[in-house]
Amino acid sequence: MRRREKIMFIRAEKKILLDAISPCLCATASRSANAALACLYFKTDKENGLVHVTTFDTTKGVKTSFEAQILEEGTILLDAVKLNSMVRTLSDGEISICSDANYVTTISSGAAKFEILGMSGDLFPAMPSLTGDKKFVIMQGQLKKMLQQVIFACATIDLKPVLTGVLFESHGDRLRLCGCDGYRIAIREEECIKGLALDVRFVVPAKTLQELIRLLSDSEEQIRIELAGRHIIFAFEDFYFFSRYVDGEYIDYSKSLPKEFRTRVRVNLDDAIGCFERCALLIDERAKSPIRLQVTPDGLEIKCTTANGKI
Repeated sequence: MRRREKIMFIRAEKKILLDAISPCLCATASRSANAALACLYFKTDKENGLVHVTTFDTTKGVKTSFEAQILEEGTILLDAVKLNSMVRTLSDGEISICSDANYVTTISSGAAKFEILGMSGDLFPAMPSLTGDKKFVIMQGQLKKMLQQVIFACATIDLKPVLTGVLFESHGDRLRLCGCDGYRIAIREEECIKGLALDVRFVVPAKTLQELIRLLSDSEEQIRIELAGRHIIFAFEDFYFFSRYVDGEYIDYSKSLPKEFRTRVRVNLDDAIGCFERCALLIDERAKSPIRLQVTPDGLEIKCTTANGKI
């Protein structure tokens, strides 16, 4: 039997392999005419014993690496979803991934063996530079909370595409995030661990940031944010998540914020949320109705009346 020429041959522990490829799924394009955008791009680095994994759907992308035994150096494109599913079903321990000159790739562990057809690494789209000229640092948990508190206010219909993203504004050591759909607005501002030397203003797609929220932990571990020409890069220790900016001029939301207030009310947050959640039980797509708030000497009175009932 003729021996098949190998263009890439690696061995790695299942957990290490999964920890590297699973987060990459968030940046694959499952519905695209370009099949390469649904793939993971593997490139070996034998000198350092690392395999670099990249995925890029032309809007957002992920780049990471994992330790492996590299028996044959090379590159290959493999379907991200299929590979992830196959690796998950294999037994714990060492997994081999071997691709031949025809891009037929064997994924095996123990007595189990899969064969799938990959593609040439040359078909992978050109990547943006992952080094920014402007940088700042913030805690992961801090950024995650900030995003969660503004992203709900972003537009979901792209009548004005720039409103489908979150506005990032930096003023020295302070970072401000803003979400607005033209009717509602959410703003959150925090001090960074290490700020920028100059002010910046850019918009990142909310759909991309939803994926970033899943990657962020609630810890005080740091994340470095770098700004390149047309991309923002979120850099973890050995993991890069990057995204294109949303083109367009963001609205001047400061004009929507009143300078003075005739009435101010301070409420217990949990109590208020409980009231609004009870009101939501009577509101649906057919029975939309405003929640009415009335300030009284005894507190804040909240009412809602719909076709379903009233509270």
